[in-house]
Amino acid sequence: MNFSHLSLDHVGIRVTDLAVSERFYAKFGFIRDPEEYAPAVKACGLHHPSGLRIHLIFNGVSDPAGNVLMDVPVKYPGYTHAAFIIESMVDFVPWLEQERITITEGPVHMGHDRRVVCFIRDPDGNVLEFNEILQ
Repeated sequence: MNFSHLSLDHVGIRVTDLAVSERFYAKFGFIRDPEEYAPAVKACGLHHPSGLRIHLIFNGVSDPAGNVLMDVPVKYPGYTHAAFIIESMVDFVPWLEQERITITEGPVHMGHDRRVVCFIRDPDGNVLEFNEILQ
């Protein structure tokens, strides 16, 4: 088997309220794909003009401890975040402030100064990472 042309189709994100999550991800340009809406299995696909796709799995139940993969002392296995590439952190940070989206970490240089990174949380506490790739 040759995996030299492997690419990512979508990231699944478990949420508690589909409408709230759709509004949040719409701020980043994601819109519902009617062909990927499957209420019987509580899944809603969103697509972005860049070709990115996410699936909102809307059967989540809030935990008082927060994000059980990130916010509890015991670290369980699981996907911890999705990382997106943006053009400019200098433009992104004021936009987050305008949208009243809290930065939970950063901006900070990472990867031996390969990128500038900041982290936010969606309405359910799922972590999203945004990277400006430095030249």
